[in-house]
Amino acid sequence: MNCEIDEGKLVCHMEVIDILPKEKETFIENSEVLVVAGRGVKKEEDLSMLRELADLMGGQVACTRPMAESGWLDAKYQIGLSGRTVRPKLIITCGVSGAVQFVAGMNHSDTIFAINNDPKAPIFKSAHYCLVGDLYEILPKLIARIKEKKGV
Repeated sequence: MNCEIDEGKLVCHMEVIDILPKEKETFIENSEVLVVAGRGVKKEEDLSMLRELADLMGGQVACTRPMAESGWLDAKYQIGLSGRTVRPKLIITCGVSGAVQFVAGMNHSDTIFAINNDPKAPIFKSAHYCLVGDLYEILPKLIARIKEKKGV
């Protein structure tokens, strides 16, 4: 059966100007190491410290709902009931209070390491290792130690 189509209908009126390759996207659900930003992170610029730690450990930065809602990180990096469920080998929470909704999204992680200056923070009930202190004092020292060991 032959079908006749007007030649004018086969002409494309679109011109491709350029093709830009899209960067490969990695999802927090697949990451073996996550460094999580909570409300204890005071300024958006301070996320660079968490990114540096994550990079040194071959991981990614993730966040709690308030951080995503503030626009500091995209919602695809949010952990919890209203975000993503993760099961990394190591998760380091920085200034995360540990609301039930957040913990539900990460409580099956192999190792949970929590840093918070509030000794009564709920995150400490879920964490395997708890460090009570200021993340602004702890993270730079941790980063320096990892760099020191990687240089060996």
